[in-house]
Amino acid sequence: MTTSDESIKAAAEERSKHALASPHHLRSGAVGVFELYGNCLAAIAPVASMLFNVPVMASQAGAATPLVFLLSGVGVLLLACSVIYFSSRFVSAGAFYTWVRQSLGPHMGFRTGWLILGIYSLFEISLQANVGGSLDNILSSLGFHLPLGWLGYAVILTGIVFVLSLLDVQLASWIMAVFSLLELVSLLLLNSAITLKGGVAGHDLLHTFTPAGATLEAVTPGGLAGICLAMSFAFLAFMGFETGVAYGEETRHPRRKMLVVLSSLLLALTLLYSWTAYAATIGIGWQQAGTVLGNVANAPLQYVTLATTFVGAWLGQLLSALVISSNFASACAMHQVQTRYLFAMGREEILPSFFGRTHSRWKSPYAAGIAQSLFTVCVLSVLGCFLMQHTNPDGSIVYALGLPDGTQWTQTNGIVIFQWLSTIVSISIVIVYIFTNIAMPYEAWRRKELRWWKHVLPVVLSCTLLLLPLLSQTLPSLPILASFLTPLGLSPAPFPQIILPLAVVSWMVLGEGYKWWLLKRYPERIEGLGHILQEA
Repeated sequence: MTTSDESIKAAAEERSKHALASPHHLRSGAVGVFELYGNCLAAIAPVASMLFNVPVMASQAGAATPLVFLLSGVGVLLLACSVIYFSSRFVSAGAFYTWVRQSLGPHMGFRTGWLILGIYSLFEISLQANVGGSLDNILSSLGFHLPLGWLGYAVILTGIVFVLSLLDVQLASWIMAVFSLLELVSLLLLNSAITLKGGVAGHDLLHTFTPAGATLEAVTPGGLAGICLAMSFAFLAFMGFETGVAYGEETRHPRRKMLVVLSSLLLALTLLYSWTAYAATIGIGWQQAGTVLGNVANAPLQYVTLATTFVGAWLGQLLSALVISSNFASACAMHQVQTRYLFAMGREEILPSFFGRTHSRWKSPYAAGIAQSLFTVCVLSVLGCFLMQHTNPDGSIVYALGLPDGTQWTQTNGIVIFQWLSTIVSISIVIVYIFTNIAMPYEAWRRKELRWWKHVLPVVLSCTLLLLPLLSQTLPSLPILASFLTPLGLSPAPFPQIILPLAVVSWMVLGEGYKWWLLKRYPERIEGLGHILQEA
């Protein structure tokens, strides 16, 4: 090691000690098991995930959608081996990027952190657009309009989320937990009613839990390709389980509680999601999985109709309301997690130190919350004011940038924007999951505790299952591969979906440029990344 390297390491250690001694820290011991469950479930948004993701998945994999959830659940449970391994050894608000940095070094740690900043920021924006679009659709049908359409609702909701994030983390957790419990009870009630009555034509495990049901009318691409493509939306339905680890510094006894909460939550969600998809499939009839359940334009009416038919109109109305509250609670949860990552990177001065400040009373990362809320409003304003669409006589839609005139060109609905942004998020989060998987066996080897069945096999299996949806989403965007992928059922995506993977690449390139600048100006900051830890 050169003298220069030693001085950089010494400077990094000194900065870490100074940060730990700072009065700006999160409230230790404020989060217990109930709050962890509430925060994770709010981020996952079970009702919204089911009512919107299942129709999309059914359009791709038909009646085999329950199988897709089962396979994806296994992949996420295997991923949890890496998450639990690290959370029991390193406790930090920086969570994923801290783990990768400790194992694979500061450069990979920075790339992970940079991706995470984009993931949770975009996810909050997409959820606010979704809720705003849903409210605009409902209230417009009742004759109530805001001048800015869905954008007006989204901006108001962003302000509410900021206020909630400013308060004590326990208060926000309890508010989100109430919505989460309502969601779970509603889904369990609907599933039980359909299952006990046997759907419309009895139970069918052959077409729902094997690829036999993946090739149906109106299902594209169907078959194994459709199952792989649908897995990306299944993984998106699980996304949010990992948010609990960002509360490590605020959790009482995080080593034990992360293990219990994450493992039990993922196992329960795998069963719930598979059951919910199965109940919907037999409730409508597996033969209609592509034409009715997979009619994406009608989502979430499929589940509302099922609830009305098998339980009563009141449950259908409750589910309609819970779709909106579910996405709003998820936006709150994503904002909370994003502010903790911003706080962690501000504390380590990867970002401006302003982000590392906490409220004097509630110890919430208020500075990061201000920045995230302002960024959300700015991006929403650009998308809501300048992204417009035109419907052609044949029903196809053209999108462009400009000022909509309200006649030929209209404002693009927030729900459409949600679909685009969530695609970018799903690609990015899978990459972070893979980075974390790779880091786990390397860290175990470094600690001289490597076991192939415990640290290598789960990683290989998890990465294999994660790569299937990642490649299914990204490869069709490469024109040179179109002729090879079309026979497999993976036709090139239409515009703008075809360019969405480029957004991930562009963000990563921007991050590399910023990292290069930091290395030139402040190399000790990169070296000190992920070094601020608390006792587990």
